[in-house]
Amino acid sequence: MLRRIFLIGATGFFGRRLAGRLAALGGGVELIATSRSQQRANMVARELGASHPNARISAIAFERDQPADIGRLRALSPWLVIDASGPFQSASYDLARATLDLGAHWIDLADARDYLLGFEAALDPIARRKDLVARAGASSTPALSTSVVEDLTRLWQRLDSVDIAIMPGGAGRVGISVIRAILSYAGTTIETYREGARADVTGWGSVRRMGLPGLGVRYLSPVETADAVLLPQRFAVTSRVAFYAGLESRLEQFGLLLLAKLREHGFIKSLEQLAPLLESGRRVTSLFSSDRGAMTVDCTGLDAEGRQVWSRWCLIAERGEGPNVPVLPAVALTRALIRGDVEPGAGIARLPLQAIEAEMPAPALKITRAATKADGRSLVGCECGARV
Repeated sequence: MLRRIFLIGATGFFGRRLAGRLAALGGGVELIATSRSQQRANMVARELGASHPNARISAIAFERDQPADIGRLRALSPWLVIDASGPFQSASYDLARATLDLGAHWIDLADARDYLLGFEAALDPIARRKDLVARAGASSTPALSTSVVEDLTRLWQRLDSVDIAIMPGGAGRVGISVIRAILSYAGTTIETYREGARADVTGWGSVRRMGLPGLGVRYLSPVETADAVLLPQRFAVTSRVAFYAGLESRLEQFGLLLLAKLREHGFIKSLEQLAPLLESGRRVTSLFSSDRGAMTVDCTGLDAEGRQVWSRWCLIAERGEGPNVPVLPAVALTRALIRGDVEPGAGIARLPLQAIEAEMPAPALKITRAATKADGRSLVGCECGARV
C-alpha cells in the first residue's frame, strides 16, 4: 500500500528536519514536500532525493490559507497530512477539517495553547465518523512533555508538581515563525497552575536561575503552553505546573524580559513587528553561543509506597541536534499510524515515551533519569542515547 504523506511547511525551520526523517521511512511512503514557493519546495525535494535516493519525493507550492490550494490537496489524495508550518497562535481548524473531509489523517506540530485546547471538540466528531486519526501537538510540548510525566510518575499515588524547562542552544538558526510565536504573547498574561488552581503570570516577564551539569547556568522565563491546563486534568496535579524557556544568550533572554515589561506596562502595544529585527540580531548573538541545549522535566509527589519523591528526566542535546527534538514525536506518531496502532478520533498526540526516545540518535542526544526519595536515597536511573 502506497502511503502519500503531504508535508506542509517542508522548507521551514522544523519542517525541513521533519522532511528528512519522513524521507527515511522507506518503502511504501511517498513524501510530497510543500512550500509557499515552488522553487524552495523543489530545492528541498532535490536535497532529500540526494540523501535518500530510494525515497519517493515530489514537491509542490502550497499556501495553507488559500481555498484554491485546499482544492488541489483533494486532487493529490494524500493518506496523511502533516502541518509543520506554524505559527499556530492564529491558526484555524479549517485545513485539518478539510483534510479529514477528503479522507486523510492529520498530524500537526502545534504548541499554541488555544489551538490545542479546542482541537478535540472541533474535530473529533468528523474524525470518528470518517474512522480517521487527527492529532495535534506532536512536538516537544505537549506530546513529549506529557509522555515524560507519565513515564516518571507511573504507579505514583500522588503528583504534586511538574516543572518543565526547554533550553535551546544559541548557535543554531531559529525560524522567524518561532520568533513571531514568542513575541505574540511576551508581555501578556498567560495561564499557569499554582497551589492547585489556575494562576496568571506574564509571559517572559520574570526570570529564575538554573544550573545544569554539562550546560552551565541558564536563566528561565515563563512561556505559554497548553501543559498548564492539560497536565492538571490528566494527572490530577495537586500544586504546580510550570513551563519555562531559557535562552543561551543572556542578551536575548534579558532583552525579551525588557520587551515583555514594556508591553506589560503599556509602553508597546505589539511586539510581533520586531521579529525580523530579532532574527537579524541572532546572527550576531549566535556567534558567541554553543550548539548544546537541554530539556528537563521535574516531578514531585508520592511514589507507589507513599514516600515523598523527586524525579527528573533530562535530555542534553549536542552537535546541533536540539532543533530536531520537536519533530521526533511526529515521526514516532507517523510510524505508529503506519502500523495501525493509533485509535481513530481527534485529540492531543499521546505516545509512550520509549517510542519517542527510539527516534533520538546517540550520542548527540543523551538522556538521564534521577530520583531522590524522602529517606535520602538518590537513584540515578541511566544515561544513554537512543533507547533507554
